Amino acid sequence: MTAELTNWSEYVRVFVGLYALVPAPIIVPLFLGIMSGRGRAEQTGAAFIASATFVAAMLLFVFFGGSVLSVFGISLPAFRLAGGFLLLLLALDLMRANPIAETSTGTAGAASASSLVLGVVPLAIPVLAGPGALSAVVLFATDHDESAHRVLVALVVILVAAATFVTMLAAAALARFFTPPVALVFNKIMGLLIAAIAFEFMMDGIAGHFPLLETIH
Repeated sequence: MTAELTNWSEYVRVFVGLYALVPAPIIVPLFLGIMSGRGRAEQTGAAFIASATFVAAMLLFVFFGGSVLSVFGISLPAFRLAGGFLLLLLALDLMRANPIAETSTGTAGAASASSLVLGVVPLAIPVLAGPGALSAVVLFATDHDESAHRVLVALVVILVAAATFVTMLAAAALARFFTPPVALVFNKIMGLLIAAIAFEFMMDGIAGHFPLLETIH
């Protein structure tokens, strides 16, 4: 394993970046809303299905995202710039949004749906494995050419899925403590983290087109 791959702080950054894109203030109200009135077994099943679907979608982009870009003739710097811009928009929406109000409107049809369906849509797609997370994981996975790097990013994805699974289960047990003010505070923090990562992606994308402006890390 090369020296670059032993820089574990990089993978901590990947974990924080991906987890920030599936933040608790968005997942928890949605999960509690659509699973309201259901038993613990159904809640656990929906959380597991959502996490497993998230892993499957993300790993597909970890190992084949670069090939997808090649098929469509999209250069990596262009994708970094576009992905960074998308992440910035998501960060701004996250910092301005009221997750409690927004997710409450999407729960009307959840009562008749099975936990399997709810775990896939809307929990896994488009909330967990949304455009921002899928774009980010492609960018993270293509930072190095080594296969070992992609395996490590895949392991990080699994850790993020496990943390998200635990978050949803904890939410069911601690729902009364997750108040709107708490959600708003988390939104601001996660939004800032995503915005910082977005600017780094955009600067790398610009540097890819203009080598003289190459960023210094």
